[in-house]
Amino acid sequence: MKKLCSVGTAVILCILLAAGLTGCASGGQAAYPEYAEAENTALGCIELSYNGNTYRPYGVFTDNKLKGEQIGIREGLPDSKIYAVKGYDSGEWIVEYLDIIMGGNMLFKSVSVTDVPDELEAVRQYDY
Repeated sequence: MKKLCSVGTAVILCILLAAGLTGCASGGQAAYPEYAEAENTALGCIELSYNGNTYRPYGVFTDNKLKGEQIGIREGLPDSKIYAVKGYDSGEWIVEYLDIIMGGNMLFKSVSVTDVPDELEAVRQYDY
């Protein structure tokens, strides 16, 4: 009986260890969709693409009032977090936050957007 208990304990410890290592490998974060990055050399900017939408930088902001729930990450860049913009369709507007020194919030606009709300127009810094 004693041998059976130690084998059972060893199996449980192996399972817990494997589960812990799996959590560490993924950084303990949920799996989010990846937004593909492409350099637009004609415009001199980085574009993000996801689900048939292409987004270009629109402006930088420091507060978090526009930032909604995290919805993705930039492909191959684990320090990037993509957020929905509160009150707006994520097929039109997204926010990227880079979790690095001097990181900040970059508002991205889909190339399909033609009508910009005043609240977001106030953030505008780029005309891509």
